[in-house]
Amino acid sequence: MRWEVRLKLSEVTLLVRDKEVVIPGQPLARGKIKPGKDVYVDESGTIRSKKLGLVSLKDDEISIVPLVGAYIPKEDDLVIGIVSKISGNTILVDIRSPYQGALPIQRRAERVDLKKYDLKIGDVILAKVRSFDGASSLILTIDAEGLGKLEGGYLLEVDPAKVPRVIGKRQSMLSILKEATRSEIIVANNGRIWVKPPSVKELIALEKALKKIEEESHVSGLSDRISSLLSQELSR
Repeated sequence: MRWEVRLKLSEVTLLVRDKEVVIPGQPLARGKIKPGKDVYVDESGTIRSKKLGLVSLKDDEISIVPLVGAYIPKEDDLVIGIVSKISGNTILVDIRSPYQGALPIQRRAERVDLKKYDLKIGDVILAKVRSFDGASSLILTIDAEGLGKLEGGYLLEVDPAKVPRVIGKRQSMLSILKEATRSEIIVANNGRIWVKPPSVKELIALEKALKKIEEESHVSGLSDRISSLLSQELSR
């Protein structure tokens, strides 16, 4: 790892691993290592975490990537990602998470539609989490019907914790959003939402509706308020 090049390990006691999940107050390290974001040094000189998050070790610094509001992948999750890098037979994908997704190009696999892998940096894709070890190995797949590049449309985002509320019981809220705005809508577990509305008016209405769902998800009667909001916005 990069941090090993800069640190003299004999002068540092690391109490955690890179990408390890830690809680507030948990000891992280002692010795000659620079405290970064969201950590503090106690009276004994021990570096501790300020927040629930992931340990980040880079060069001679230790910091925390907060997990509040962050998307933590699970196997079989549906995610909307943005291609960030193409290296050899692997496509790296930003999935709005502390973890980067890897999409292997299985060129010799049978029954694989290779046209799906004709991607470039910046392309938006719908993928599924094939495997995740809880640390650094996050493997995605697009080898199923409906997965792959998303053409056109717009990307919106909500807190990943609010995704169940955006979908609703038996997809009730999602149906309201689709029918009122006459839009194609795909809601992914990582809080990204791909929408393809007929005009900008519907797009703006969807943005306002999603913001209201985020802010009022804990209040009963939300479906009626969203229907009313969409009706008012689209009648202008």
